[in-house]
Amino acid sequence: MRLEIVQKEREQSIKLVRITKESEIPLIGNIFIGIIDRGTNLLQVRATTFCNMNCTFCSTDAGKNSKWHKMNYIVDINYLAEEVEKIAKIKEDGLIIFLDSVGEPMSHPDFAELVGKLKKIKEVREVIVITNGTFLTKKKIDELIEAGLDKINLSLHAFDSSLAKELFGMQSYDVNKILFAIDYIKNKIDLMLTPVYLPGVNDDEIVKIIKFAKEKNIKIGLQKYETYKYSRKMKKAKKQTYWKFYDKILKWEKEFDIKLRVNDKDFGVEKRERIPEIFRIGDKINVEIVCPGWLPEQMIGQAEGRCISVNKCYREIGEQARIKIIENKNSIYLAELI
Repeated sequence: MRLEIVQKEREQSIKLVRITKESEIPLIGNIFIGIIDRGTNLLQVRATTFCNMNCTFCSTDAGKNSKWHKMNYIVDINYLAEEVEKIAKIKEDGLIIFLDSVGEPMSHPDFAELVGKLKKIKEVREVIVITNGTFLTKKKIDELIEAGLDKINLSLHAFDSSLAKELFGMQSYDVNKILFAIDYIKNKIDLMLTPVYLPGVNDDEIVKIIKFAKEKNIKIGLQKYETYKYSRKMKKAKKQTYWKFYDKILKWEKEFDIKLRVNDKDFGVEKRERIPEIFRIGDKINVEIVCPGWLPEQMIGQAEGRCISVNKCYREIGEQARIKIIENKNSIYLAELI
């Protein structure tokens, strides 16, 4: 096993784990990196955890100001494409690759090349990315189109420059650059705007974005503001039940005569055979510790081609540990030391 952990030059408090085939770190089992299969023809593919923004409402607490995550991860694209191809044979034709991340997918330095490798897989029908748009220069857009990217889901939360900078947590965020990218993209590749609705914060801006989308004939799908244990919470944003969220969307759909709700059918998602479930809840197994975990006091173990996040684990890399599986949904494994 060869594992490379480096300090990032600008964020000395954050370390970067480079995952290669030689590292012997499996790409199935983690929520934050690798490949996630939820039993459909859509695979979530996560090539990096890094983010160039620090959104004040980020559900994963991504970016250099993260309170919870002092490790970032990046996967070698050849290794990632090779593992996706193995799963594609199980899923068969019509596979959708959804390039998302707990950070920003396009922060991967070889992102366009990754798109090209994934699109060449025989079973892959479509490659989609969700992005904050900050990497979308004219040159990059052309590279992505040439590589075979089929669709861009772009997160735009406000037109107002001051509010947009506040929401993205970076004074460098330039909404005019995003609008230029939208104008360049819209007639070249399938585009959907995916703003997060933050009740009490960007209500008026959401209305502007809806009107903009209708005027430009661009698809739009509103996202609900969500918070979790390790989220970055925005105090000014009001909590909202799903009922209230969809009720508000329904009113906007009627008012502006535009579709705002997005579901699996809109993406052509259907049920498919799952990758094999290796471990069940309650299983007690031995693992080799292969790298630090994404959360504090957590390490990553591997066994039988799967990664397992082990909580409150202080073992060293290369050591063995006896663990008990406590979660295994969608082949994402969480465990505790025995």
